Amino acid sequence: MLQPGLKKVDLHVHTVFSNFRHLKILKARDSYNDPLQVYERCRAIGCDYVAITDHDTIDGALDLLSKRPDLESTVIVGEEVETSFPATGQWVHVNVLGVDETIHREMAELRGSVHELVEYLRARGLPHFLNHPLQSYRLQRAPMRYVEDVLSLFTHVEIGNGTLPVGQNRTAAGILEYGRRRGFTCVGVGGSDSHGLRRIGSYVTLAEGETKEAWLASLMDGRCLTFGSEIGFLGMVGEVYGIVGRYYKRLGSPDGRAEMGAINYAAAAGFVPICLAGVPLLLNVASYAGTSGLSGLVQRSLHRSARREDLASTAALSSALPVVRTGEPPG
Repeated sequence: MLQPGLKKVDLHVHTVFSNFRHLKILKARDSYNDPLQVYERCRAIGCDYVAITDHDTIDGALDLLSKRPDLESTVIVGEEVETSFPATGQWVHVNVLGVDETIHREMAELRGSVHELVEYLRARGLPHFLNHPLQSYRLQRAPMRYVEDVLSLFTHVEIGNGTLPVGQNRTAAGILEYGRRRGFTCVGVGGSDSHGLRRIGSYVTLAEGETKEAWLASLMDGRCLTFGSEIGFLGMVGEVYGIVGRYYKRLGSPDGRAEMGAINYAAAAGFVPICLAGVPLLLNVASYAGTSGLSGLVQRSLHRSARREDLASTAALSSALPVVRTGEPPG
């Protein structure tokens, strides 16, 4: 049973306005969730406020509010911004909450550097956190150097992501625990990262707040809890193939046909045998295994670093103690 007074939010949800970042010739989306359906699903599972966090756009949340302005008090307009570390080129995703059109445009100009983006977000006092910190990590930096980068930039990190391996979430939590030991402010948050409707709410964040503004203030103060579980590998594969199926279904609708040209239809036709051959499955197996393996590597690096610090502390304490010689009374 949840603690009385805590309000529940899934902080990582997508709609049909999230465009697919790969194979743009297909005109595919990352999700085919209608924003109103997302809202209704969130409320049906007990979410008190609904955060819509599409990739590099706020159009999903704005579309919902344009049709249902009466929902404004419970809708948190968010955006999952893709940015990168200029020195290594590693992309990362930053969830930003409380976004309006001006903020969206200003963030778009800063996406080339995570350092510039975070500096802007801090100056504006905007709630934000790093999503799935290890999903794009491919040893662009040594593990502990990357951990230091994360801790120097973010106080809030997603430690509960419903679609990623358990190991990724555990390692993200381990990064925050390592940071706390070193005096950093570290707060864990969670969201489903759902691109379908069924998995919404697999991870949620709990905080106090009788209004969405008060809830976000509790979140940024670190007065929050994360609760949920991962959907697992088979659940993730099911979600991927569900999106593929909805892509082809959408091609039969007026909205879907309006986006397509001859070359796009040709690409969609060519993609059918690729799907039937199981290529999306193989790609997801590789991604899942890679994320799990690298998460384990970072976790081991965290453990080694913690052991070294413990040994150093023990040695420092021992050297500070008075030396007592055998056969001589102390003092």
